[in-house]
Amino acid sequence: MADEWPFVYLHPDFDPRYGGRFEENMVVNVESLIAEKGTESIKLETQVLITANGPQRLDAFPWEDV
Repeated sequence: MADEWPFVYLHPDFDPRYGGRFEENMVVNVESLIAEKGTESIKLETQVLITANGPQRLDAFPWEDV
């Protein structure tokens, strides 16, 4: 999410003037970059619904088992 709008700044790039926030009923993609230094990488995305009770994953792929 660091390169697509609306985006969440990574902590080294955080700009306190940015006023974005997560709100109930938003759907966001949480993207993870997985790689060892000097190798190929893969980006994995998980869709998340923001609810009043916290985030709810919308995908069903068992990333934990991979």
